Amino acid sequence: MSFQKKVRIVVWLVTGIALIPAFLKAEGAYRPTRDGGNFGIGLEAGDPGTWGISGKVWIDHENAFQGAVKLPGGSALLQLDYLWHDFALIHMKNTEGEWPFYVGVGGDLSLNTPVAIAARVPVGMSYIFDKKNVPVDIYIQVVPALWLTSPTSFYVYGEFGAHYYF
Repeated sequence: MSFQKKVRIVVWLVTGIALIPAFLKAEGAYRPTRDGGNFGIGLEAGDPGTWGISGKVWIDHENAFQGAVKLPGGSALLQLDYLWHDFALIHMKNTEGEWPFYVGVGGDLSLNTPVAIAARVPVGMSYIFDKKNVPVDIYIQVVPALWLTSPTSFYVYGEFGAHYYF
C-alpha cells in the first residue's frame, strides 16, 4: 500500500473518531427544517477543489459542523468547519424560512503530494427553506485560508452549495 493511501486511511479514521461526540450530542437535537433531521448532505462548488460533497450536522439552534470532501486533480481535499449562526441579524418577513449569517473556524487538509494543511475562517449566509417537504438549505460563503506550507500562503476562497436534510 502506498504512503499516500495510508495517510488517507489515517485521516478518515481520525476525522471519524473526532466527530463521534458531535454526532452523539446531535441526536435528537435541533432540526433546521420541519420535515428534515439535523443532518444534511449535498454538493459544494468553489475553490479550492472546484466541487465536492458537503455535509452539515446541527448541534443546536446556533452551532453546527460542516465538512466537505473535494477531489481537485485526482487527490482528496478534506474540509471541516465549526459554524456559529446568528438568526437575529437578518429578519425575514412573509416567509417560512430563515436566513442566518454565520462565522466559523476550521481547516483544510490536502492529500496531494506533499500533504498540506490550512487554517480557515468561513463567513457566510444560508437560507433554510421551511416549507412542507422541502428540507433544504442553500449557502454562500467567503473563506480566508492560511496554508501552512513552505512558503506559507494566504488565499480567500468563495464557495456555495446546498444540503438536503434527513
